[in-house]
Amino acid sequence: MTLFVGGVHAVGKTFVLKQACEGLGVRHATASQLIKEQRGLANWTASRQVSDVDENQRALVTAVRRLEEGGETLVLDGHFVLRRGVNIHEKIGMETFAQLMVRGVILMEAPSATIADRLLQRGDTTWEQSEIDAFAQKELLHAQTVCTVLSLPLMRLCLPSEFEVRDALAKLGA
Repeated sequence: MTLFVGGVHAVGKTFVLKQACEGLGVRHATASQLIKEQRGLANWTASRQVSDVDENQRALVTAVRRLEEGGETLVLDGHFVLRRGVNIHEKIGMETFAQLMVRGVILMEAPSATIADRLLQRGDTTWEQSEIDAFAQKELLHAQTVCTVLSLPLMRLCLPSEFEVRDALAKLGA
């Protein structure tokens, strides 16, 4: 089973999920980590710009299926929308989420000022607050669409603690 946790870059997905998943005894992986492993390369930049979206999504699906063969629950952290360039955002296709056999979704959110500060701390100066707001809105709308079309539960969490994330994951079946 795969549970998907989405959200804007620097919202805190990986940070909080590492601890929450460890506490639940379930496997956590980032989409970018699995894509890199599957493809044996990285093809995006520090500013989170992604090229070759379709090939990356095929690699992600292959990697997730390989992990699920062992019957583990996987908590996958990634995005509903990708950044192709400054103010150029592309939705990930519905078929990717269907092929991943996602069973539940958490969307992590935070104020854009918090995200902007975190991106700057990472050395990424390419984001304006207006782009963060636009990206977050697109992420939310596409998450809602994916969950509606695929009949998936969607939980929205704003600046959640490890314990709030752990509880949400448990409610989704982790």
